[in-house]
Amino acid sequence: MIKGGKLTRQQLLIIGLLLAVVFVVFVLPNIVTQSIDIDSDTQIIPPVNSNDLAPSAIAEKTRYRQQSQSLLALILSLRDKLQSQSVDLWAQAQFKNTMALIAEGDDQYSYGKYQQSLESYNRAYIELQELEILATEKLEQSLAEAEEAIKRADNADIDSVQNAVFLTLAIAPQDPRVQDLDKLAAQFSDLVKAISQGDQAFARQQYELAKGFYQTALTFIPEHQRTKDALDKTQAAIEFNTFTRLMSEGYSALDRASLGKDSLDKSPAENSHFDKALEKFNQAQAIYSQDANPNNLKSQQAIASLKSVEQALAQLNNQRSQYAILQQLRAATELEKQELWQQAELIYKNILKADPTLVDVKTRLIQATVRAKLNRQIVSVLEDPLTLADQGVYANAQQMLADARGIKGPQVKLKTQIEQLSLALERSKIPTEIVFLSDQQTQVTVYQVAKLGAFRERRVQLLPGRYTIAGSRKGYRDVQIELKVLGTEDITPIQISCTEKI
Repeated sequence: MIKGGKLTRQQLLIIGLLLAVVFVVFVLPNIVTQSIDIDSDTQIIPPVNSNDLAPSAIAEKTRYRQQSQSLLALILSLRDKLQSQSVDLWAQAQFKNTMALIAEGDDQYSYGKYQQSLESYNRAYIELQELEILATEKLEQSLAEAEEAIKRADNADIDSVQNAVFLTLAIAPQDPRVQDLDKLAAQFSDLVKAISQGDQAFARQQYELAKGFYQTALTFIPEHQRTKDALDKTQAAIEFNTFTRLMSEGYSALDRASLGKDSLDKSPAENSHFDKALEKFNQAQAIYSQDANPNNLKSQQAIASLKSVEQALAQLNNQRSQYAILQQLRAATELEKQELWQQAELIYKNILKADPTLVDVKTRLIQATVRAKLNRQIVSVLEDPLTLADQGVYANAQQMLADARGIKGPQVKLKTQIEQLSLALERSKIPTEIVFLSDQQTQVTVYQVAKLGAFRERRVQLLPGRYTIAGSRKGYRDVQIELKVLGTEDITPIQISCTEKI
């Protein structure tokens, strides 16, 4: 009851609560319903107060500055390391460009452009890392070239070895290999001179003189293989002048024929080298063939010599067989480079038919078989990507893609297949809107999708695949349409109506 025409505070409170109840029960549901009707893709982004960004902007700038400082410390350390490796000797231009990039970052830093300075430092650090890697590559390359030059021990190799010593000492003076090279280089000139004199004497068939020069050469580098081989060859020439010369020439021809037998990257030898070796072995055999008399020392020597010829001939036949296999392996390797795995697989199978004990070929066959199978599977999907509509095929294709991506090395064809398969998988899940037109009398069904019923126009989202659309109408002949949805084309509206009376 209202007393004196005025509402008390308690009464006002009760009225306010009643109004709140009315709002919740009758007004709020309408507001919620309107919110739900809004397109689910629509997002309302609240306005951003620019004042709220100031602390984050300050924090971001501080972070860039700290990151720049940390990265600069790494840069300076790496720069000092490269300078200690005499970087100006082997990468002066690159190092100069990197220093300019650091200076650019310093200028940006000094003006408070920390993000820009961080970007400059990042680029400089990457370039310094590349120079660090280049230093290692230069070191390994120089060591390898010096090793090959020492093996060859030609006059032209003296400068190569000295240059390699100079560069490797500048890059890694504490490396034990560099120190060993430095010691070898000190004796290398004398070694080359002695070998050259020995070679000249041997060429003049002055075998004793040549032997002395080779022995002198071994005092400089005791384990030098070329010198040891030359000394053995000279000693053999002394003991069996004509016989050994012919056998040596035969083996030399055999070696030339066998070049590349341990490396598929070398060019194949010519068959004429095998013929040359056979000729020399036959000539050596002819020297003792009529003196094989076990009653005297010469005959015993002849028997031993003839036995060595037989062994040489056996080796010739064996290497000739290996040569044939090698040729097949080279062909298979070329096919692998072209990613023609099925052809390579066939070659490996043929080789193993001739010699099932070749473990390396078995390993290659396994790889070729796996790659050939993967290639066939990928090609099968790419030739008919609509099969991806099948969940089983789709899952297998995903596994193929993962397997293909896991393969290392330069694979141009496979890379293309990976891109195509990835695109096919993506497209297989992108629906295409198909417009169906009918006469409002025909019952339309898209098999394995939905019964559309009767309509004048109907729009349906279909994934790439093959579909059968059927129409039926009482008293009329059924109609059926085969539809192929590729997902890459615009499909004109499809008319599906039963018009032929039964």
